[in-house]
Amino acid sequence: MQRYSFVTFHQSYGYEEFVEGLRPVLGGETEEAEVRYEIRAGVFKDLCRRASAAPDQRFAMVIDEINRGNISKIFGELITLIEPDKRAGAANAVSVTLAYSGEQFSVPANVDIIGTMNTADRSLALLDTALRRRFEFVPVMPDTRDESGAPLAGLRVRSGEQTIHIPRLLGAINERIEALYDRDHRIGHAYFTPLTQVPDGKERLTALGSIFRMRILPLLEEYFFEDWQKIRLVLADNQKATAAQFVREQAGRDDDLTRLFGSDHGLDSYATKPRHIVQESAFSNPEAYIGIYQTLPTSNAESR
Repeated sequence: MQRYSFVTFHQSYGYEEFVEGLRPVLGGETEEAEVRYEIRAGVFKDLCRRASAAPDQRFAMVIDEINRGNISKIFGELITLIEPDKRAGAANAVSVTLAYSGEQFSVPANVDIIGTMNTADRSLALLDTALRRRFEFVPVMPDTRDESGAPLAGLRVRSGEQTIHIPRLLGAINERIEALYDRDHRIGHAYFTPLTQVPDGKERLTALGSIFRMRILPLLEEYFFEDWQKIRLVLADNQKATAAQFVREQAGRDDDLTRLFGSDHGLDSYATKPRHIVQESAFSNPEAYIGIYQTLPTSNAESR
């Protein structure tokens, strides 16, 4: 018997899917068959039913993206029942009459509710105080440790005599994001764990370039609203040689303004926005990655 259920909340998810609701049922196999409706248990009610039948075992309701759903709409009257002291058999046990079936319902004590959410998601505000006080919060931060058991432990990308230290790379990026934005927008280590499945050498360097080009750089664009100067700071492009810069500030602004608007443009080059270009060659250049963390102080253990 499966002792857990998994759902993902979204804006259209409701009480009918989670607790119980009416479901259409065809009376036959033809298109002309009559449609009737029956009350059907939702995923949480079904899990609670199984948990009540096996009180010596623990069951879990796993809710991904819990902050994306309309909590009041989804939980309904169950928002009170999930409190530990109001579970079935507890000192202040409470049961309610369900809206559709009219059944008496309570939440068994052996059901755990586990919700996950991304703190960088702006819909976090939907998680109101009523729900917050019913949960314990455990932060799961990006793990940049380079020690046994850590997700990025020992992860390197080697190209000839050069070695890219992935834990230090991610750590440096996140230090700068925290300084320029906030700690909740730091980049997770999961972006880089697929590298462990790729053979080291040229193939892994290509995979790292793809991660930066397709995932890291677009994420930074979103974080900083295409403020390319801040993106350059995060990637330490302002401290690297030109060939190692992911984002390069275009030189010759006066000449560029003349090319775009003619010689009599009347624009002050210092008052116009600098233009930036993404340098494709940098994604295959080990120096571009090493330069992200090379300027930051490090311990002897981290440098290996």
